[in-house]
Amino acid sequence: MITEILLFLAGIVVSTFGTLIGFGGGVFMVPILIIFFQFPIELAIGTAMSALLPASLVASIFNFREKSIDYVVASLLQFPAMMGTVMGAFLVAFMPVLQMQVLFSVFVTAVGVYMLATYKQKQRQKRGMVYRLNRMPTSFIRKNHPRHLAYRLNGGLMAFFGLFTGTVAGLFGIGGGFLQTPIMIRVFKIPSQIAISTSLFILIITSITGISSHYWLGHIDWTKSLPLMLAFAVGALLGKAVKGQSSPTQQSSERLIGIGLMLAGVSVMVHIFLKYQL
Repeated sequence: MITEILLFLAGIVVSTFGTLIGFGGGVFMVPILIIFFQFPIELAIGTAMSALLPASLVASIFNFREKSIDYVVASLLQFPAMMGTVMGAFLVAFMPVLQMQVLFSVFVTAVGVYMLATYKQKQRQKRGMVYRLNRMPTSFIRKNHPRHLAYRLNGGLMAFFGLFTGTVAGLFGIGGGFLQTPIMIRVFKIPSQIAISTSLFILIITSITGISSHYWLGHIDWTKSLPLMLAFAVGALLGKAVKGQSSPTQQSSERLIGIGLMLAGVSVMVHIFLKYQL
């Protein structure tokens, strides 16, 4: 009983933080399940994936009511990401995955450090390669009238990043949400609340696909998954409550995302260590 209570509390904490930063929390939950609760790695991945669905659904219902989801951005990212996931799964047989996973973990941690070091700095306007790429053909203006926001997108560039994050997810066996959120904020200058809400909406599709795959592979034990699914749903409610009370600014959201990226990088490294028994 103590183990189940601790698992439930851990799920609430992870889901609350994941809702605040738009990552969902799966990348943090897998190492926790393996290290502290002695889950086999396949069962840990399947259990974490199943828990993400109710959390993303709960968060997206609130975000839908707040009109903070950009469905065009979600489509431009998610459909290429689905193709990229398949490509990444095939690339596993031809690439030195272990070395790439280590480098990727270091890269994600470094990006998190960079975001923490620069979140207070004023963003440069009308400079840099990304600025010019974002204004090439297939670019257009997106307007969110209820929130009085507008930002420029490049459909081709966004589809490329969707393909990239999907390939990473398939190649490394991790979710791509913790890459999509900072890309939306830093590359496309999408307001943080729109980026976080859109990322959590994308997670619904990713979770359904992942649950289906892991269920057929026998990697989901519903007696263990259902309590964690309930915990993640509670955590999503708490995350939305915290957001509603504190009304996070763009800077505070970027700071939380930077912390999340650092934790994600460490989580991936722990995941690698446990998987390959280094």
